This record gives sequence, structure tokens and C-alpha cells, in this order.
Amino acid sequence: MSRRQRLFGLVMILACLAGAAARAEVTRSSLRDVSLTIMALYNAGDGIGLYARLSEPLALRYSAATLTETLSECRERLGSLTRLSLPVASNATSGMFAAYFETGTRDMYLELDEQGLIRLVSFAGAEDNCSLVQPE
Repeated sequence: MSRRQRLFGLVMILACLAGAAARAEVTRSSLRDVSLTIMALYNAGDGIGLYARLSEPLALRYSAATLTETLSECRERLGSLTRLSLPVASNATSGMFAAYFETGTRDMYLELDEQGLIRLVSFAGAEDNCSLVQPE
């Protein structure tokens, strides 16, 4: 099993667990809205904006400066994020999107908590991965 398949399996297991506890205010359209916000923040290199949207446990682990640096490193390797697909597989709190970068297409894994705050954002490709934030 490839690393990408293992990552996808882990994300989907986490998504199922998170989805079972999700409240009604987090919807598939919330997930899409957050994905578009992430695209704008990614392209702007806005670590402060990304930090403001993290779930509480992640906000304790990351700083805005760290996220700004991570965004910069990902942009250096992957280029700009030009567009995102609709969720390929999703529930109310997690989904997988096709992410179209200047350097090629990757999968974007996104997971939200019950309040619609970010728990996971990761881009995975055949050769190059970039995880912006992830739970322990």
C-alpha cells in the first residue's frame, strides 16, 4: 500500500469519526467555503489568516509564523493553487478535493471540527506532499 493510500485511509477513518459527532451547523457547503478560503490564504501566503481558522488543539500546536513559513515552503515547491474541484469524497466535516497547482494536480484533504474550524489540511501527490496542518 502506498503512502498516499495509507494517508487517504487515515483521513477517511478520521473523517468518519469526526462526522459522527458533527453538529448540524457544519455542512458540505461549509466544507466547500473553507476550501476556497484555504486556496485564497495559500496563494496569499497568509499564515495569520490560516491560524485564525484552526481548531483549538491545532492553534495550541502551531503559530502564525510557523504557518507562514510552511505556506511559503509549499508554494515554493508546488507553485500557486489555481483551482479546486468540488469535493470528490466528503461528508459534513471532511473531504478530498482535486487541487490544481502550477506544477500539477494533487489531492487536498480537508477536515473541520464541529464548529467549522480546520483540523487538517494536506496536499498529497505522487512525488511531492505538503501538509499545512494536521492533528497529532
